[in-house]
Amino acid sequence: MPATATPVPPAPLQPFLLLHALAIPLALASAGLAAHFMGWDLRLAQWAFDPVAGGFPARQWDLLELLGHRLAKSAVLLLWCLLVAAAVAGRWVGLAPAQRRLLGWTALAMAAGPTLVVVLKELNSAACPWSLEGLGGHAAYRLDWFVGSAQAGRCFPGGHAAGGFCLVALVFAARHQGRADWERAALVLTVGCGLIFSAVRMAQGAHFLSHNLWAAALDWACAALVFTPLLRRQRRGQTATDTRPYTTAAA
Repeated sequence: MPATATPVPPAPLQPFLLLHALAIPLALASAGLAAHFMGWDLRLAQWAFDPVAGGFPARQWDLLELLGHRLAKSAVLLLWCLLVAAAVAGRWVGLAPAQRRLLGWTALAMAAGPTLVVVLKELNSAACPWSLEGLGGHAAYRLDWFVGSAQAGRCFPGGHAAGGFCLVALVFAARHQGRADWERAALVLTVGCGLIFSAVRMAQGAHFLSHNLWAAALDWACAALVFTPLLRRQRRGQTATDTRPYTTAAA
């Protein structure tokens, strides 16, 4: 006689979104506040600063600048351009519409955080460590918002760190594809690149730790904001499919 099969529900989405869209950005932002108000920013900057030379030695290391700054930034930009090119040209190389849409959403999620960082850098007066009194410069530290172009510090949040942490978009893309192995690999890549990008610019005196933590928080939140509607729509489709009754013949 016919028997109704018990559907297997799709993997839960809510915990993933709570973690990546809320918990991680809040934790990173809180760590950024702690780094500033508890003095970690200044202590780390002083550790990288050479008072005898009156500057940050790593700023003069040409190989670090080439590999850790310019080429690293170019590699992320190249990846973004490839995603955009694949999304646009995919129709002529046989990619399905769903694949092209995912590529486009991933490119958008990668760009959202760094774009917001660029905008915010133009709106506040926070200067880079190398410009501050006691760290080789002459500026006083202050953080005023909505200043004019002449007063903008163009340093907070950290732009280079945003370029590394924006790879978190790949985590969301892997989740959309249901590939837990890709998701883990993308998370390792994101954290690794973000930390390396941050460390390079902190050693050079370009950013405080808090600048980079806030950049990471913004990247994570923006990528989550871009992908949440897409993941929810996919979840609704899976739920509708998996809860549809079907029968199997009895042996």
